[in-house]
Amino acid sequence: MGEGVKVINKTIHGGYHFNLEGKPQDRLIELGLPSEVVIPLKQGFGREVKSLVKAGEEVKAGQIIGRDDLGISSPVHASVNGTVESLVKLESSQGSINAVVIKADGTIDWQPLAGHNRDWQQLSVDKIESLLYSSGVTSLSGKGIPTRFKTSFISNREVEELIVQGIEDDPYHLSLAALLAGERGDHFIEGIRILQKIMPQANIHLAVNSERQQMVKELVLRTGDPEWLALCSLHPKYPQGNEQLLTRTILGDRAKNSADAKKVVVLSVATILKVHDAVVEGKPLIECMVALCGPGWKENFHLKVRIGTPLKAISSTYLQQAANYRLIPNNILTNRAITDLSFPVDRSFTTLAAVSENKAKKSRSYSRTFLAAFNPLTEQGCDANNHGELRPCIFCGNCEEVCPVGIIPHLLDKHVKRNLISKELIRYDIFECIECNLCSFVCPSKIPVARHIKLGCQKLIDYGYKQQPAVDPEEEELVGDYYVG
Repeated sequence: MGEGVKVINKTIHGGYHFNLEGKPQDRLIELGLPSEVVIPLKQGFGREVKSLVKAGEEVKAGQIIGRDDLGISSPVHASVNGTVESLVKLESSQGSINAVVIKADGTIDWQPLAGHNRDWQQLSVDKIESLLYSSGVTSLSGKGIPTRFKTSFISNREVEELIVQGIEDDPYHLSLAALLAGERGDHFIEGIRILQKIMPQANIHLAVNSERQQMVKELVLRTGDPEWLALCSLHPKYPQGNEQLLTRTILGDRAKNSADAKKVVVLSVATILKVHDAVVEGKPLIECMVALCGPGWKENFHLKVRIGTPLKAISSTYLQQAANYRLIPNNILTNRAITDLSFPVDRSFTTLAAVSENKAKKSRSYSRTFLAAFNPLTEQGCDANNHGELRPCIFCGNCEEVCPVGIIPHLLDKHVKRNLISKELIRYDIFECIECNLCSFVCPSKIPVARHIKLGCQKLIDYGYKQQPAVDPEEEELVGDYYVG
């Protein structure tokens, strides 16, 4: 791999390597400015912020329009220049969220963050933290990016491990080659260095798909000091990039300690690039890169989109109109379809998949979720898979083979369906489930295994069992009867 570069080669138990049609090309296209944007006041990690603007008020792109310094959150910005039309309610997977509607005036400039500096090494830690917070970038993580502001449950000084996720393991994902094209490769390295400055105690781990390791290695070697991070080469099997699994894979036994796990921050490559943009270029979080994936688009490529752009502005231009398609953001195995095309793109969007609503019945279909074909040797077709009927379990072992956390999904499924909700399920590690939905995907009988396991977890919690028992389940006192009726 190159002298001086620390390399770890690891993988997870189980998992699945997807090879779906409609993968995005490395090409990046910028979508024109929308005539109107809808800015949710809750985006990414943290709670909903309070609106700072009223209807009729003029705003500038990059201006903070929502903020709450009392709770864990990050500011929200106007993504276009224009006039506030109204404040509305959005119904999302997270419930009802307030949003600001802005009518754009058509100008493309944006308001930079005060105090940014291309020579970022001259900036103090406090200033870098302030730039990250005021840019909104601190919301782009499962735990938030720790700063002295209320952006995470821990402070940046407490972080002991920083893991950068670039594995490309989801069924559809942003292309690492597209993200790091041209000068963005150097921006990526600078972004990691910036975080290293505000997290001085943290060990840096760069986890990449084994097929990309040469490209990333060359970026690291260009710094002239390759020993400052550990390069982890991992097989791109879904769900290797899951934060919990990735932490366990890289840190091993240390990750089993809850106190140690809390001191780990996992960030995506796209987030690292946003860190660079905020600190070096002074760019607030007003746009994102979204990969158009699946067979429903006229072309599959990466699209640069202003945050708040309604999905209709994308679908009306790029979606094939000859058939009915389901639009699913990010992970198509776990996320719900968006049926209201007035719904906006927010900070959390990385991909937008368009899959056919295929309702024709077929005797051979392999999933009750979204994907209809299960053949690792060929390019897989992809549709909404409403066809086929539920059949009895045939004990094929597919779900057990792909489970990344080593539980026995079909066994848990049978207990839950029979309402045998007891501490037996805890002994079978039901709370280890990370809801990746692979068990449902590979089931030839179309049994919604993952749905039943999730239901079992919720029933146990409702019945008084803790999700992470403080004592051994064998010693835990049983609450009430064994079964829930």
